[in-house]
Amino acid sequence: MKNLLLWILFYTLVLAFSQILLKLGVSQVGGFIIKDSKDLFFLTLQIIKNPLIILGIILMASSFFLWIYILSWFKLGLVFPLTALVYVFVALMSYFLLGEKLSALNYFGIILIATGIFFLLYK
Repeated sequence: MKNLLLWILFYTLVLAFSQILLKLGVSQVGGFIIKDSKDLFFLTLQIIKNPLIILGIILMASSFFLWIYILSWFKLGLVFPLTALVYVFVALMSYFLLGEKLSALNYFGIILIATGIFFLLYK
């Protein structure tokens, strides 16, 4: 079970960090207003040229391969609910790295998810 927790922690941290990088990259690119094919082409070029978005995509792809590895060793019914940990990490990273504010309900949700994960791992 200890190995499972380490793999899930690694997977969810990689996935959460990919989301932070994508958010930072999209913030640099600006708004996504597409009126015609020229706008789509220009936006695609901006995305391709943005290193934060590219790194976010690479991390997201890496998390996919980590997930495949995890599924090959552990029961889906156990590991899938544990991936809810990514919500906790994204919320906390958004607060600490992006300066986003969390409401009391956000904190309650984070505690609720963490408690649920604890019960899933409790023998």
